[in-house]
Amino acid sequence: MGMGRIIRSGERVALSHYHLDAEQWSAMLSAPGATLPLISCWADDARAYVLLLEGDRPLLTSTAVEERRYLAPSSRFAGAEWGERVAYDLYGVEAMDAHGNGASALDEGGWTSTWPLSSRPGPAAGGLRPLAGSHLLRPEQTGLSGPLELSFEVRKGKVRSVEVCAGGAHRGVVSRLLGRTPEEAMPLVSRMTAGGFVAHPLAFARAVAQARGLVPGPGIRDVWMVLLEIERMSLHLFDMARTARGVDAELLATHCDHAREAIARACAEQGVSRRLMDMVTCDGFRDGLEIVPLAQAVHAVMQPRLAALEELHRVFASRLDGFAVLDVRLAERFAVGGVSGRASGRSMDMRRREAGMRLEALRATGSSQGDARAREGLRLAEIRDSLKLLERILGSIGLEDDEPAPDRTDEGIGVAEGARGDVWYWVRLKDGRIESLHVRDPGVSLLPVLGAMLRGYPISRVPAALGSIGISPAGIAL
Repeated sequence: MGMGRIIRSGERVALSHYHLDAEQWSAMLSAPGATLPLISCWADDARAYVLLLEGDRPLLTSTAVEERRYLAPSSRFAGAEWGERVAYDLYGVEAMDAHGNGASALDEGGWTSTWPLSSRPGPAAGGLRPLAGSHLLRPEQTGLSGPLELSFEVRKGKVRSVEVCAGGAHRGVVSRLLGRTPEEAMPLVSRMTAGGFVAHPLAFARAVAQARGLVPGPGIRDVWMVLLEIERMSLHLFDMARTARGVDAELLATHCDHAREAIARACAEQGVSRRLMDMVTCDGFRDGLEIVPLAQAVHAVMQPRLAALEELHRVFASRLDGFAVLDVRLAERFAVGGVSGRASGRSMDMRRREAGMRLEALRATGSSQGDARAREGLRLAEIRDSLKLLERILGSIGLEDDEPAPDRTDEGIGVAEGARGDVWYWVRLKDGRIESLHVRDPGVSLLPVLGAMLRGYPISRVPAALGSIGISPAGIAL
């Protein structure tokens, strides 16, 4: 039996979720044939979970944690190691036969208790542990917008390996959402990360809708699409500017900054926040939002700027050749999404599975070399597609479809293809409140490949490489 069939032999508890006993879980991890792409891995006191992608559909499986132990998903899925380490830090549950060094992901020794979310937390060990590696980039040195530290092994001035230190970035956001109603949780979800003021609440709203057995109407769906494309253009411009400055292409960076500011100003003039915060609600969108004039205003300021951006990209693109390369095999193995994955040849875009999507507008293709030049070229192509998609939606807004409503199971999975990749939420409700929640930001899939992408570079070039990759620290340690 293949992996998917083994999973579906378990007890079905929700639309795409199957519980496995210990024997079935072991069989799944040792199943012959292809390994399904891993989206995320997590665990709590009671169960361990892996969220997989079968074709373009999510498949969630779980097993019981017995005596604080479970068989490690990383024995089959290399990308599961981060989730196993986080689960140990927060809950004290141990992944047996885990791959990797088992180092702490979040707890650097400064917490007031060990395993703080466990039903049986322990006393704090006391004292900050020294970070591994011979060289450390503090948050202010990485060029990233967030408190993420990177520890490097350096040989002859060149990077040999990378260790991510996310303790300072951990804010305990997910634990603060438990026990709230989805509506009470939404303001905090909307502020999860500046890399997804639309994508994160949209994925959450979709998960909640599925848990409640609801399907948002076509009018709501199209408003969500428009907001997501405006955010996509803005974040692509931000990442392009950051990359350009890393290779002394200041003219291109300035044009990107001006274009992004024009989008923000157009949003403000339409009476919404500059970065579209608090636009998405659990049952639709903010009262008073006029989506048609907003989309028209953003299109009007962005369309005339595209030609100059494309020309400047051609002028400076050679500086990005062969820089911070992501091999397609690594992109596939670790399910790297977004621009980083597609520019390496992993052609996964979760927008293509959405009901009502105007697929004729999604035409962006480009080099699959996996370097910074390919990523920047693809960002420009996706901005062009976003403008075309706005035109298509405005021409047929509220177009009906026949998407059926799911059965209500109080559990749902939601995804939104954000500017930096696929954002996933899993939520379980009890008596209308959030009993369990998991968030997977696309930055997590980049953690296992950073070492390969940065290997051989001098430390001084690391910030430029990180800017090109488009990693967002705020989404990694929630």
